[in-house]
Amino acid sequence: MNREFLKELGLNDEQIEATMKEHGKAIQAAKPAEDYEELKNTNATLEQQLSDLQNTLNTQKEELSSIDDLKKEVETYKLKDLKTSIAIQAGIPLDLAGRLSGETEEEIKADAEKIAGFVNKKQPLPLKPTEPQQLDEKEQAYANIIENLS
Repeated sequence: MNREFLKELGLNDEQIEATMKEHGKAIQAAKPAEDYEELKNTNATLEQQLSDLQNTLNTQKEELSSIDDLKKEVETYKLKDLKTSIAIQAGIPLDLAGRLSGETEEEIKADAEKIAGFVNKKQPLPLKPTEPQQLDEKEQAYANIIENLS
């Protein structure tokens, strides 16, 4: 907008001056604020802080995940240790300790008692053969000596 344009519209000098003054105010209001650079820097700083916080949050999520994995692993080892100690108490061979089932101590003990019933059964020794063995005289003499020793 310029003065010649306003004169062509038929405005007098006072009206042109008032119009130009208002137009100047509007242009000044539309110009960026003097603290624009400061706001821009603050925005960049805040964006950097947000990025840092997001990275920290992701790192902490990964750490929490690894902590949960470690907790599960510790629980597994505790359960294995419990099964081993119960197997020892029940007189079950340690090779069978891993086969004990249950999640609580009572459940594992009940299972250990069942297994111990099968494992710890006393089986009678086989009877001594009653039929005569056919050995030659030397071997028979040695067999008699060994038999007399026991």
